[in-house]
Amino acid sequence: MTLKLLSLLLAAGLAMSVSAANAAVYNFTQTGYEEGATISGSFVANDLTSNGKIEGTIYSNFNEISAFTVSFSGNSLVSAFTHTLFDLEFLIYNTSRSVLGDQGQEVIATNWFGTTGFFYITGVGTGEQGGYVQNLDTGLWSHTESLVNVTPAAVPVPGAVWLFGSVLAGFVGAARRKKS
Repeated sequence: MTLKLLSLLLAAGLAMSVSAANAAVYNFTQTGYEEGATISGSFVANDLTSNGKIEGTIYSNFNEISAFTVSFSGNSLVSAFTHTLFDLEFLIYNTSRSVLGDQGQEVIATNWFGTTGFFYITGVGTGEQGGYVQNLDTGLWSHTESLVNVTPAAVPVPGAVWLFGSVLAGFVGAARRKKS
């Protein structure tokens, strides 16, 4: 009976660890804007199609992207702003690369089709290998030739794994006591 329960708990623990491992946090930065301004942000994504890309567009869906934020630090041309998942229009990223924007259809675009506020675009998919931000209200813009550097964040071990480990140790101890 103990062996069956142990096997069931082991299978449940493995299932939890596999699903937790699929989602990843990606941090990104882009430097080189006028007056030292920078872009920084992050997104949480899961490659649901297993094609090696994180993809979401306003023309399809954002199923693979569960969170997004980007911030521009600001300069005398374009003031600081922050966009969230609500403002995201395109995100295509090849997960095997540490940069975004110089090949294929890689792209990040926020509020690109907006009529007020700010927009941000980067990547050859937008026709902009570097990055471009614009204040849509004033028409002023800032540009960089730099690519976006992407770094997967370290994924913490979920609490369920620690709990599973302690339960497993308890069962092993109980089985040993029962044997002797």
